[in-house]
Amino acid sequence: MENVFSLLAFLLLVQSFAALVAGLRFARYSWQALSNARDRYVPKTAVIIPCKGLEHDFEENIVAYLAQDYRQYELIFVTENEADPAYHVIKKILAESNRSAWLITAGEAKNRGQKVHNLCAAIAMLDAVDRKTEVLVFADSDARPAANWLCDLVSPLSDPRVGAATGFRWYVPVKGGFWSHLLSVWNAGTVNLFGERSAFTWGGATAINRDTFEALRIRQQWEEGAVSDDYVLTRAVQAEGLRIKFVPQCLVMSEAKFNFSELLEFTTRQMIITRVYVPRVWWLAAITHSLFNFTLWGGLGAWALGKVSGELLLPLLLTSLFLGVITGGVRGFMAAQLLSDEYSYQVKKGIWAYCLLNPLVSLLYLYNLIASAKTRRIVWRGIGYEMISPKETVIWQRPEALSASDTSEMQRKHSEAAAGSSSSRDA
Repeated sequence: MENVFSLLAFLLLVQSFAALVAGLRFARYSWQALSNARDRYVPKTAVIIPCKGLEHDFEENIVAYLAQDYRQYELIFVTENEADPAYHVIKKILAESNRSAWLITAGEAKNRGQKVHNLCAAIAMLDAVDRKTEVLVFADSDARPAANWLCDLVSPLSDPRVGAATGFRWYVPVKGGFWSHLLSVWNAGTVNLFGERSAFTWGGATAINRDTFEALRIRQQWEEGAVSDDYVLTRAVQAEGLRIKFVPQCLVMSEAKFNFSELLEFTTRQMIITRVYVPRVWWLAAITHSLFNFTLWGGLGAWALGKVSGELLLPLLLTSLFLGVITGGVRGFMAAQLLSDEYSYQVKKGIWAYCLLNPLVSLLYLYNLIASAKTRRIVWRGIGYEMISPKETVIWQRPEALSASDTSEMQRKHSEAAAGSSSSRDA
């Protein structure tokens, strides 16, 4: 047993060192991107934002999209129907804005994700009314972009080798205490997959030339029965041999206010989608986190019970944990440089979490992997999907239709919450 755990601890040390190298590579790439002048590529762009329900600070997020420092762009907001409380909030905001924007409804999705269905409806509308738009950008309503976000995101598309440019989200804990911090650390590990040639696009901040989008038949692939918009787009771009370029300046803030059950639901849903769309990534996560948990917790348990001496095991484990502290600190420090000052302060204040919570995050990943191995069903924004395959989806649950009074009540509560939040900030 001594030799087995010592060997596993050595493999874990190698794994931890590789993670640190990837984190440093991400930091170097981000520093270089911040110091280099961006290409001045500002073609006419359409920003498509599917919406469902009202997230925390929803209005502030929408206003941030309307206030981009970019001359030629239009926005298309899409909801399932007019009963969605987001529809009425957006309608009110647009009525007070001079920005060119559409607000449309997509109807109920039948055999694909509602978000994907909304995106397809926006593309169909754009095809019917505007053939001059050169770039398509896909964004999420729960993220808040900086003023230069759109310009930064579109700029890499001037390089014909780049098939898509992407940003990513960084969860900033605002409520939920420990569980929100744990979610932020869980999400932060993904940044190691981004760079000049990123592993995937993130649907909350993706830009693609319209000609490329049409040539790769991405809308048609979405319509076949997809739940994940970004994994389908990623696969299409990579199959063509094109790059996916991460834009560090487009790391956007998403406010985290998760309790324990919400944390488990969200993280497990991500792993279920990953298992269906990118099984090799799921298996890689399964191998690395199984190695971490069995070696760390199993090794410490064997040492505590006197089954192993720990003479070699403990130094190897402690070194691996120390490398994890550095890796987490590098990620948190880099995020603080990329986010705006207000959220940079929040990240710096919680830097302890990125340094210390990785062992617990790995346990959370292990739970996600076990739970995701047993089902292909998810519930996303109240709608239940069963992903038979990446191209076949069955909707097995829908929320009850909202009445007009229900919608008005949700808007009233949202307005009261927003007013309370504003008063707290003013104070």
